[in-house]
Amino acid sequence: MVESTVESTRRPKFEFADGLRAIAALSVATLHATTFTGHLGDADEQLPVIARLAELGNYAVPVFITLSGYVLMLPVARTANFELRGGFWKYIWRRAKRILPPYYAAIALFLLLIALAPALQSGHDTAWGNKVPITLEGIVSHILLVHIWNPDWVYQIDGPAWSVATEWHIYFLMPLLLLPLCRWFNPWVMLGAALALGPVLTFSLPGIGSDNYWMIGLFALGMIAALATVRGTRLPRRWIGVAAIAIAVLAAAWMLVSPPSSRPAQMVSDTVAGVAVALGLLALGRAAMEDRPSLSRKVLEWRPLVGLGLFSYSIYLIHSPILALANILLLPLQLPTIVNWLLLMFGALPVAIAAAYGFFLLVERHFITSHQKRALKS
Repeated sequence: MVESTVESTRRPKFEFADGLRAIAALSVATLHATTFTGHLGDADEQLPVIARLAELGNYAVPVFITLSGYVLMLPVARTANFELRGGFWKYIWRRAKRILPPYYAAIALFLLLIALAPALQSGHDTAWGNKVPITLEGIVSHILLVHIWNPDWVYQIDGPAWSVATEWHIYFLMPLLLLPLCRWFNPWVMLGAALALGPVLTFSLPGIGSDNYWMIGLFALGMIAALATVRGTRLPRRWIGVAAIAIAVLAAAWMLVSPPSSRPAQMVSDTVAGVAVALGLLALGRAAMEDRPSLSRKVLEWRPLVGLGLFSYSIYLIHSPILALANILLLPLQLPTIVNWLLLMFGALPVAIAAAYGFFLLVERHFITSHQKRALKS
């Protein structure tokens, strides 16, 4: 599928990536608004259709990871020998500068919020229960980004932060393992190794059972899609999009009919979703390279959606404790579950998004990429 030479040096805008980030961030926030509704299990028991649809938000992290591999590989794919701009240390510095300051600011903010808000210091028999109590080990492990190595730490403080640590670990594998495999062998060997390495790390080594390291394979799928975008593809372009839609529908149907109940099933489900996302990115990327209009690009490049995508990382970091607090404050009212859910979805969630935008203005925007800076000015 991947040609041996770079097809073009043109650098078109890939605004669809921001739109896709926005959808993923909103879907995971919708999932958490549903899981936080009422007491633990209330939404599943009393709002089964809504709860099942909300579970599609579980695919948000596979989308983010695959998209990350795609975006980071695009400039590498334009080089003759898969070279990172500035080498290893400048690459790590760029990643650290982009990801870590907002992450640490969010962790500090919520440690302060939990300390000052007694309502958040216990679980109240809600989905907030696995976030507290906060332990010293939990705080230190979050600082070191190793909280995913222990189930007692992984969801403390801010549940969605587990995926930040997973992605941070994968960042190191890109220059140290994945790109060398591309150079020494070929991209398909790299993909096969990544798809095999993830399950081995996840299921074979003690102490990292919360890591979901099968997402290394999803990151590699994004890298392959970026290579095919920049260097061309021999597949008929109309079939790429059709295949992406078909696989995405299958993954969604699997989640709706029978959500993965075990880690092996989750691994397969996430990987299938990663394939769909990679194919979708390839179809969208080729359309952008060829300056070819498409309905999917038009939807994903809708300006409000792109705008949300520009601060989607803040949405991802900020929403969960805000939704949890809103639900806990509603519990004494003993509202019907559907009313509680509506208040969280259409009251607390917009507040959380507004708070995320404020967080973006105060913190994240100082660490965004040059692409995002240009997009903010446009």
